Amino acid sequence: WLEIWRKHFRPLHIGEKIVVCPEWIEYEKQPFEEVVKLDSNMAFGTGEHETTAMCLKLLQTYLTPESVCIDVGCGSGILGISAIKLGAKYAYLTDIDYVAVESAKHNAEINNVAGMVTVAHSNLLDNADIKGDIMLANITAEILCGLAPSIPKNLKKGGTLILSGIIESRLQTVITAFTAEGLTLEKTLREGEWLALSFKL
Repeated sequence: WLEIWRKHFRPLHIGEKIVVCPEWIEYEKQPFEEVVKLDSNMAFGTGEHETTAMCLKLLQTYLTPESVCIDVGCGSGILGISAIKLGAKYAYLTDIDYVAVESAKHNAEINNVAGMVTVAHSNLLDNADIKGDIMLANITAEILCGLAPSIPKNLKKGGTLILSGIIESRLQTVITAFTAEGLTLEKTLREGEWLALSFKL
């Protein structure tokens, strides 16, 4: 899998500013672009999947220089690292998979943003003191619904929640779960069979 990934993965332009580029490829950055380098590894999140790409597009819509971002289920760290590259103040990344945590730490280092991110090996944000302006979760609909009750404790009032990993048959279930927690649906994106949503708290 790693060799196939290395052979075929090329720089990906996502949204207006982000270019996801393999670490081993030289890429000449344009003035308006932010390049996110990724090492080859087993952690999900290369930008090739529609769910990751939609999260990155929505992130570019909402992020400001004052944003503190939280990425739940960070995989390779692509979303949190992109947030910092786009100008966010800080990013907290969590994942239950040890491989993902190590991968995200490594990718943060090769992007020179390690000092602006925290990567935690945890199921969810256990620390209610951590508050984000933007929270991202690109997981399955079932896990997203399970997350819903805990989201408000870590999302600032007026903050943005970006979700993906949702298929059509689970869309209404996810919307219902989060609106029940006081969030308001703002945007819906669709690519292929996948959907991404943004909510405001």
